[in-house]
Amino acid sequence: MNTHALQEKPLKDVAYEALEDMIIRGRIRGGSMHSEAELARQIDLGRTPVREALQQLAQVGLVAVLPRRGIMVVDVTIAMQLQVLEIRRPLEKLVASCAALRANARQRAAMLELALAIEASAKAGDGDEFLQATRRNHAAVEAASGNELIQNVMSLVHARSRRFWYAHYERWGDLTVAGAAHGNLMRSISLGDEGAAVQNAEHLVDYLEQFCRSTIAPYGKH
Repeated sequence: MNTHALQEKPLKDVAYEALEDMIIRGRIRGGSMHSEAELARQIDLGRTPVREALQQLAQVGLVAVLPRRGIMVVDVTIAMQLQVLEIRRPLEKLVASCAALRANARQRAAMLELALAIEASAKAGDGDEFLQATRRNHAAVEAASGNELIQNVMSLVHARSRRFWYAHYERWGDLTVAGAAHGNLMRSISLGDEGAAVQNAEHLVDYLEQFCRSTIAPYGKH
């Protein structure tokens, strides 16, 4: 466990990120059952922060807490991801609009750096770093939006999207296209161009929907 991370973040947040990462990367699989104590041992943290993290993971739909049975990791499905994208489109446009209008100078400068970072990870073909870069981008845009409710709702949407993307990107994803979509969104927000930010948010969701549907296509062939 990274002790520097422990000093910077509340333990429940460290536990959340560690458990989410295990779920996203398939280290604990959909449909599998676990105990709170077992998961606490795996990430080397106490049961209290793990219990709080599991409650958050249940709220975003990554696990189900089953009384007297344990913790079940929820399966990821194409049908659920399409539902996520249906609500993600208007939300991404809203958060992009708010962030473009409200971001301060420090946040705008950081977004330019984040745009370069995500494009670099895409160019390198580094899916793990790209995943972390998207997490940083989402956090930056949500913080710049100045709307706490948006942040709460988007945490659910992004958690499910990250898991689906990581499960399928090696076969169906295009990191270059995805990196450009994220980078363009960050730049337009940084420049305070609300119209371009909303348009680039739309383009990002267009790509994500195309990516999701590409995982279905082979099953429609005879």
